[in-house]
Amino acid sequence: MFNQVLIIAGVARSGTSWLGEIINSSPDVAYRYQPLFSHAFKNRIGIDSPREDYEAFLQEVYASHDPFLLQTDKRIAGIYPTFAKQPEPACLAMKKARYHYLHIKFLAHFKQLKLLAIIRNPCAVLASWMANPKEFPPGSDPWAEWRLGHCKNQGMAENFFGFYKWRETTNIFLDLQAQHPNRVHLVRYEDLVESPRRVTESIYDFAHLELGTQTEAFLAECNSSHSDSPYAVYKSKSVRDRWRQTLDARIIRDVHEELKDTRLEAFLA
Repeated sequence: MFNQVLIIAGVARSGTSWLGEIINSSPDVAYRYQPLFSHAFKNRIGIDSPREDYEAFLQEVYASHDPFLLQTDKRIAGIYPTFAKQPEPACLAMKKARYHYLHIKFLAHFKQLKLLAIIRNPCAVLASWMANPKEFPPGSDPWAEWRLGHCKNQGMAENFFGFYKWRETTNIFLDLQAQHPNRVHLVRYEDLVESPRRVTESIYDFAHLELGTQTEAFLAECNSSHSDSPYAVYKSKSVRDRWRQTLDARIIRDVHEELKDTRLEAFLA
């Protein structure tokens, strides 16, 4: 049975899948992919759910072998790696790209729980989102969608697409880190791309995980391999700045103007 919980969080297209697999490479981690977005656990808990419901949710997720939670299809296809595991991993890790308003509840209910949040330049997030036909519906107008993301959010509170949702989520992460400095760790996507080994060492130290040979091998493969699949976790360093050639310059200008002189401006560097 697990004795610690790690939530891996970020908006869609910010590197959560890659970060999740870095954590998943530890044999002592039971990694589960977006449980609340799965059919098995859809909306199982909410902002007003009691602690008992949260506890039952974590226990059931840990015990689950649901193919979506394990991303079995992508592992068979070679898009995601497959890692050896301890019989009973001590850490339950969950990736979340939605339901970011629940982080405060998880942190309040479970003192052993930690939040690992990844933040990517919003221009890069927007470019990646708009380039992915599975995330940005064909025929959608970028100028009508890039700020509010109505085509994907569809009025549902759990969805966090578009620039304004990036801004909201990043503010949540910064506020939670200020409130829980020892339990919330922020990772910049650009730093992870540039120095994966150094950043991973700090992440594993934060999560009290041992950086072993399996993780070492995965990091080495990430550095030497590249896949153009939008969900691949093997990417070259070119992904860091590719958005500069693909995102409309007017959107870049507006993003910079809206973040100027705010604490979020730092993430544009």
